[in-house]
Amino acid sequence: MACGSSDGSGRLRLLLELGCSLPSQELAVCSACPSPGRKQTVRRSKKQKNKSSERLSVPEDVSHACLWSGLGAARNHREVSPGVSTDVQVALDRILPELHLAISSMKQAAAPEALRKGIAEIFQLVEEAWVMPTLGRDVAKALCDVIRLEGGLDLLLNLLQGTELETKCQASKLLEQILVAENRDRIARVGLGVILNLTKERDSPQVARSLSGILEHMFKHTEETCFQLISDGGLDAILYWCRWTDLIVLRHCAMALANCAMYGGQANQRLMIEKNTAEWLFPLVFSKDDELIRLHACLAITVLATNKEIEKEVERSGTLALVEPFIASLDPERFACDLLDSSDNSQGRTAKDLQHLVPLLDSSRLEAQCIALFYLCTEAAIKARQKKTKIFSEIGAAQSLKRIVCYSTNTTASSLAKKALCMMGEEVPRRILPTVSSWKPIEVQTWLQQTGFNKYCQSFLEHEVDGDLLLRLSETDLWEDLGMASSIIRKRFFRELTELKTYANYSTCDRSNLADWLGSVDPKFRQYTYNLVTCGIDRNFLHRVTEEQLQEDCRINVGFHRVRILSAARGKALLPRPGQGWSDHRVGGRMGPVWLPGDGSEMTINSSLLSTLVSRNASLSLAVQRLQIHLRGARRVYQLPTEHWLPAGQVSAEGIASPDPLQGKAQRAPFCVMVLMA
Repeated sequence: MACGSSDGSGRLRLLLELGCSLPSQELAVCSACPSPGRKQTVRRSKKQKNKSSERLSVPEDVSHACLWSGLGAARNHREVSPGVSTDVQVALDRILPELHLAISSMKQAAAPEALRKGIAEIFQLVEEAWVMPTLGRDVAKALCDVIRLEGGLDLLLNLLQGTELETKCQASKLLEQILVAENRDRIARVGLGVILNLTKERDSPQVARSLSGILEHMFKHTEETCFQLISDGGLDAILYWCRWTDLIVLRHCAMALANCAMYGGQANQRLMIEKNTAEWLFPLVFSKDDELIRLHACLAITVLATNKEIEKEVERSGTLALVEPFIASLDPERFACDLLDSSDNSQGRTAKDLQHLVPLLDSSRLEAQCIALFYLCTEAAIKARQKKTKIFSEIGAAQSLKRIVCYSTNTTASSLAKKALCMMGEEVPRRILPTVSSWKPIEVQTWLQQTGFNKYCQSFLEHEVDGDLLLRLSETDLWEDLGMASSIIRKRFFRELTELKTYANYSTCDRSNLADWLGSVDPKFRQYTYNLVTCGIDRNFLHRVTEEQLQEDCRINVGFHRVRILSAARGKALLPRPGQGWSDHRVGGRMGPVWLPGDGSEMTINSSLLSTLVSRNASLSLAVQRLQIHLRGARRVYQLPTEHWLPAGQVSAEGIASPDPLQGKAQRAPFCVMVLMA
């Protein structure tokens, strides 16, 4: 059946509606990372360019964008498939018939040469679609969907199981090109084993170039897929290639690790650390050969560092310390120009891609803020040329950027945030003086205007609200005294005030540095600093405060926050001095936190305390890296992992000892584990 016939046209129309009405595919987080399968630069011979121009009927002196804009008369009478723009429809009507023929020839090929020819034709069509200005993403996605619906994706998976190396490499190269979201779904369901089997051939440079790109995109599929890839050798292959010098492979590796960290979840992040990923990222971040490799590696290490459970291990690798100086050395506008000149990044990224960076902006880690700011600043330069800067407000990035400008004390972060806001066309706020408690009424007025509460400036001025009073305001004060009658407006006000309290500088009144200690427990707990300090509470006294006092006197109304603050404070206060043995701490008639110190090889328990443990029906067990107290019949079991290797031991009336040291594991000391008796 000829593609030009009415039946063939109807079939293509159906495929187009099935494939192109789906949501836009999820792309890599990094604005510097090419779309699926695309290399950083696309080079074609003169013959290929002529062939491309002939295929797409593009005059040499007219760009793709001009061609589509010149076809307006034909568009007016063309029926457009649901979810597809008119420009994209015009492009697809020209390309899809040839794609359909190429897929058919590939499926019907009897000889390896004919098969490779069909693959090459499909590859060129998809490659050319990806580099189309403005329309490329939508056109390429439509082609990728048609390849899947026509059975081309499954055929490629079958070819990857063959023994003919040249065909296998060509098939993997095309597969890397077409891994949009729906195709990743298909691979995860039926072809992940095929991909993992290919990792056995990781020493082949040809296989490595394409396979590393395939793994890069599969690592962003789901947490379950990440876990399977990590468990069955996918991550091992990426880490193995990290020692290579091939820049294409290293780019894929760096972005694969970033995707795994971003999309894999905390459990998979822990597995990454266990496989020494942080250490392998060090040479990538330190690389002088390619800025893209360094940037992707910086993204990976900073995302891992935002996981509090593995933060210390990431810091020990030494990789994290390289991030902020590297970002400070880059010019985002120049970087964006380089990406635009490479042709394959001229379209930028979707809102869904960029939204994954917003949590990094709100992180308490400077490195995470800097890497996210640089990506967004680069992306803002690209979006500004396309007049699509509204996307940043839609994902909530603009608000986070303004907060960084107002409160950040880091020059790099503040400068990048200002640049990004300027490129987005957003108003750049003035920096807020951090010593809020010392503000005069006029400075409170400035803050009200900057946060959008101009209407209440006069009321605040009449009541002479200064920084001290601002930090003490209650909802009753706002309603009854300052005339803020709307409960929604009061909620908005307290949202801004909470942010101000969180990032304020309390050095003039906080002599014990309580603010930073609260921030170490949880960054949002810094908002309670002034409430505690004005009640005369410092770090040394906090463990003596009751939960009721925190609620009534210090106005910490969230019960869970009170519990966490007190647990951290009492744990800190009861930390024994080196060499101190077990001690029986009683709080309110109950046994309080009990600490077990030791030297990593042998531990003993005071016999009277052991008797107490036994009388309370507690069973004590020691295991590698953690100690648990199981309270039989109790409501809660507390478990605190440690950062040190603990030997196996047993509980007896004589004490706890280590009969067998762990083989191959260095013992570290001292260590201290807290268990809280119910």
